[in-house]
Amino acid sequence: MNHAQNFATPPETMTRLPTGQCVDAVKSTGHGGGHSRWEPVLGLLPLRSPRVLGGLTDGMRAHWLVRGMHPCDVTVVRRNTFPQTNLLVFRLQRGTWAVLVKHPRNERAADGLAREWEVLQQLAADDRLDPWRQLLPQPVGYRPDGPARMLAQGWLAGVPADHLVPHRPQDLQRTVTAALSFLAELRLASGHRQSAAERADDWAEPQLQILSTEIGWCRTGTGAQGLEALRRRLDEGLAGAVLTEAWTHGDFHPGNVLLNEDRTRVTGVYDWGNARTDGPSEIDACAFVLTVRQALSGRPLGRLVADVLRAGGLPAADRALLASAAVDPDGGDPAVLPLLTWLWHVAGNVQKSPQFGRSHWWVAHTVVPVLEEASRWANARR
Repeated sequence: MNHAQNFATPPETMTRLPTGQCVDAVKSTGHGGGHSRWEPVLGLLPLRSPRVLGGLTDGMRAHWLVRGMHPCDVTVVRRNTFPQTNLLVFRLQRGTWAVLVKHPRNERAADGLAREWEVLQQLAADDRLDPWRQLLPQPVGYRPDGPARMLAQGWLAGVPADHLVPHRPQDLQRTVTAALSFLAELRLASGHRQSAAERADDWAEPQLQILSTEIGWCRTGTGAQGLEALRRRLDEGLAGAVLTEAWTHGDFHPGNVLLNEDRTRVTGVYDWGNARTDGPSEIDACAFVLTVRQALSGRPLGRLVADVLRAGGLPAADRALLASAAVDPDGGDPAVLPLLTWLWHVAGNVQKSPQFGRSHWWVAHTVVPVLEEASRWANARR
């Protein structure tokens, strides 16, 4: 325990994760097993419904959660990413010390926090990451049970990169370069080159299973055919690919990255709940490049990846950015890296937030275009 916990929480209220309670990052949590008769209706609802008096009730809830703790300032943190609507996130501050607290609104979010606590402890225990220790959220405390369950982690300071991408185009090059440089250093320190064929059962198949479980459209008809075509393309592409097995964040987009004031250096990276020590780490760099392009263009990620498949690879500018960060965008099948990146992104979202898989709009713009292109590829090879 660090000093942050001593001012914010009595030791008995924040405990370590009990053995056996961790959730596997790439396997279904079980909540999606029973498919409700209401799914077609739920799919018409917006991903994020308006919450009347949400700011007031969130503040009251946050104060209730920390009742009985040492006096400190409580500030609700607003996040624009949809999975965060399943979490109440707030900052506790007393003097110069601060922690970020996450409270789950439902069981799926609680499962995600269990996994995130496990990852935070793994990050803290990995000596290879010592040069970047100040950039990583430190595990402060975890309360897994009861109505006041929560996870507390060290507060990270910096300018959110997602605010810079659309509003500060003059800083875009520095923002992307800083993020990709951080990833290159992390990959070099924690990884080794690995034949992707030997890891396909772990790097692709569990994520494909999540799509089948969580997205109704992927279970039958055209969707199921597209998913099988995607499996074939990934199997063939990964058979000839070499990637770096290393620490992989799994959700490395501008909303999770903090920068210093002059946008030249990463000062923090949040939301490690999808991370693992042995992932295909190049997907983080590809995810950042793709989500920056998404923010600039306003187009859904699925349509951008479908364009990549039709064109036979990433745009030249994106390939140059990746190459500058020691990522080979064209090795083997140039569609494999963006496809694998998209797969991890989609699987991570639907696992954390089932409303994604139920949303007709989200599936139509994020999932359908990619699986349709995968089917066209498969049909052309017959």
